[in-house]
Amino acid sequence: MAVPMHWYKRWPVFSSSLLILEWFSMATSSYCCAWVVYFLLLLVRFSGCMAGRIGLGSRLLATDQGRPWVSDNGTFAFGFTPSDTRDLFLVGIWFAELPGDRTLVWSANRNSLVTKDAILELDTTGNLVLMDGDDTVWTSNTSGSRAEFADMSESGNLILYTANNRAVWQSFAHPTDTLLPNQPLTVSLELTSPKSPSHGGYYALKMLQQPTSLTLALTYNLPDSFDESPEGHTNYSYWASPDISNVTGDVVAVLDEAGSFGVVYGQSSNGAIYVYKNDGDYDGLSSAANKSNVRLSVLRRLIIETNGNLRLYRWDNDVNGSRQWVPEWAAVSNPCDIAGICGNGICNLDRSKTNTSCTCLPGTSKISSAAGETYCSQNSSMTGKCDYGNRNRTSDFKIATVQQTNYYFSYFSVLANYSDIAPVSKCGDACLSDCDCVASVYGLDDEKPYCWILRSLDYGGFEDPSSTLFVKVRSNVSLEPGGDRRGSGSGSSSVHDKILVLPIVLSMGVLIGLLCLLLYYNVHRKRHLKRSMESTLIFEGAPLSFSYRDLQLRTCNFSQLLGTGGFGSVYKGSLSDGTLVAVKKLDRVFPHGEKEFITEVNTIGSMHHMNLVRLCGYCSEGSHRYGV
Repeated sequence: MAVPMHWYKRWPVFSSSLLILEWFSMATSSYCCAWVVYFLLLLVRFSGCMAGRIGLGSRLLATDQGRPWVSDNGTFAFGFTPSDTRDLFLVGIWFAELPGDRTLVWSANRNSLVTKDAILELDTTGNLVLMDGDDTVWTSNTSGSRAEFADMSESGNLILYTANNRAVWQSFAHPTDTLLPNQPLTVSLELTSPKSPSHGGYYALKMLQQPTSLTLALTYNLPDSFDESPEGHTNYSYWASPDISNVTGDVVAVLDEAGSFGVVYGQSSNGAIYVYKNDGDYDGLSSAANKSNVRLSVLRRLIIETNGNLRLYRWDNDVNGSRQWVPEWAAVSNPCDIAGICGNGICNLDRSKTNTSCTCLPGTSKISSAAGETYCSQNSSMTGKCDYGNRNRTSDFKIATVQQTNYYFSYFSVLANYSDIAPVSKCGDACLSDCDCVASVYGLDDEKPYCWILRSLDYGGFEDPSSTLFVKVRSNVSLEPGGDRRGSGSGSSSVHDKILVLPIVLSMGVLIGLLCLLLYYNVHRKRHLKRSMESTLIFEGAPLSFSYRDLQLRTCNFSQLLGTGGFGSVYKGSLSDGTLVAVKKLDRVFPHGEKEFITEVNTIGSMHHMNLVRLCGYCSEGSHRYGV
């Protein structure tokens, strides 16, 4: 029996149960009964989810988590999912077919969880709205955009379309912490980790714009309370991709289907710089920029984790008999290279160089949060800043010394930089005499001391044998890192204790003195040999190898630009003996072997001509290539 056309028109406005009853009443043949059974089976099959187009008026309830909106082939699902907090929910997108806990790739309300009373609706105005009681928690802001339906695509992108299939909103344009294959991350977008429940800071992957270049960077961002400060003060970049200079057209970071990650640029996305290249990638990054809604043969995700690392994962169906996510690549190998990993405290590595522990700064104390986290919280009564009414009363403060420790700081935090302070303690004294100083950092650069005077400590410290951190604290504060405040009471040790301690202190002092003399002799001898070797190398014409840190210091952080050539910028610098040099940054040297680069440098360094500037050194460190 043919099905009348009016039944197709009535299908959207009748419930499935009423429609089946009417069909039963019309069924006059076994053929019609077979159709009824078929539709019953379809309803049973799809009772747990909704696939395909989602029309206006469609709703999701937090109490009905088993009915998400699912992509056509069931790869991704969109709906309510439980959060880590009991009886609170997230609205997000996850991998629908994977076993175990749901792996979220996007969330609408990760910082504003909702209760079991929440409702998500694609209303009649084309707006996707999340309501929790009478409160509007989140909205797509698409009212009046003429959106007619939503679609959960096989690429993991939730899209709102008009009647003529024009996209007016998509989740790919509002990323959270995850980048999926073929998902573009443009200059205006960024991946962000959830905010730390302890100190409020968070991490981001974004494009940093310079006057003539772009860089894909990882940054640590201070809490929202710093929003009124300049942007350069509220975030610190601790990892960056190679610079992209003098390009036209769009610049987009992308993860392709083969698992390679990098940046494509140009009018037709024909330029590419790989941050990570998978061995099996033959199509290249440019092809990923032009793909959408493609079912993936291998599931991958790139996520900025709560610890600040950027990590690429691949789903493996057979890992020693189990199915799980396998890490393929990470941006940072040393956890203490990540700013803010301990808040404003100090990061320490264990012997395995993989696990970290955190130490609080003097003047701060350890606090346990409601979530069970332990973190360092600065107490205003311990803060080393002096008020303007008592600018010269340095007796109210003292300097706490933290040995073998350096600190991450932005240039907005720098009050002064001294290079003529020889004794280490003088760097601490310089901070004590400056009312606005809260800390100073001392170190040696090729035997020359430097001392940075800082107005704030925000991004955390790390172990560094060649540096010393001085922290200004009030006079009645414990000098032990992470110690609690101690009063200035007059309690004293007994005479018996002093008699026992004095010989031990004297013996240790003599032993330390002997060790210092031996160390001074060895260091002086090594420095003399190093100078001799450098003089020999320069005389013989072999270029010297500089570290990237050396060149930063030699050029005052590349602050004096001499000019820009076809292959990069040239900066003014000076060597340890005062010799003026020009340092050229090679922007267009794309990935090739370090051994080949050094061989070319040695070949060029051996050339001498009256019309050629002599090449006396180079830097080949990671992605950095410089000629000196």
